[in-house]
Amino acid sequence: MNIDVIPRMRFHSALVFAILLSIPLHAHHSGVMFDPMKEVTLKGTVKEFVFVNPHVSIVIAVIDDKGQVVDWSIEAASTQALVRSGWRKSSLKFGDAVTIVGRPLRDGRPGAQLVRAILADGTELGRGGPNF
Repeated sequence: MNIDVIPRMRFHSALVFAILLSIPLHAHHSGVMFDPMKEVTLKGTVKEFVFVNPHVSIVIAVIDDKGQVVDWSIEAASTQALVRSGWRKSSLKFGDAVTIVGRPLRDGRPGAQLVRAILADGTELGRGGPNF
């Protein structure tokens, strides 16, 4: 075996490994589970606000058309991205009234990707960046 082949094989092996390793990361951040062509407006009460990375999450209780309470899970951007859009760890508290505009899950479950939030005092907070 030619001695020059071994470094090239190592390089190509490392390249293939790096590509394979990056596939799940790309899939995680693709947002494919949300419908980018639709928006839902949800008026509800905050049940949970978790302001941690990698994604901030919000759970709000919404009364549906049948009068039933449905918990909606909202996925937002990272804490850093939301802070740049005006969010703070104290922006939402349990029991706060809030209106969420989001891109709904494609499968119909009660979940969405945050587009914006309107607080009870009328303050509007953005989604945290153009790519989220």
